[in-house]
Amino acid sequence: MSAENRPPIIMYGRTRFCPDVTRSRLRLEELGYEWTEYDVENDPARKDEMTALTGRGNVPTLVIGESILVEPSNDELDRALTAAGYDVSDDE
Repeated sequence: MSAENRPPIIMYGRTRFCPDVTRSRLRLEELGYEWTEYDVENDPARKDEMTALTGRGNVPTLVIGESILVEPSNDELDRALTAAGYDVSDDE
């Protein structure tokens, strides 16, 4: 799948420290992918969106194509990225 056909990466997170949010951010940075992030603690509408998607208030919640991930491990995040057409190989 070409880069322009891949779905966007959306993260519902928070600016206040959270180890799971930090881990997901670092993984996306490591892979070199851009994402849109919403701070659910300071944007009630985005918190409502996240809760409607998952029925939960946990961060991070990531939406990547058909995948909705709540507090994913790096392996879960990589699998969702791969399913959406992103390359997660460590080859440079």
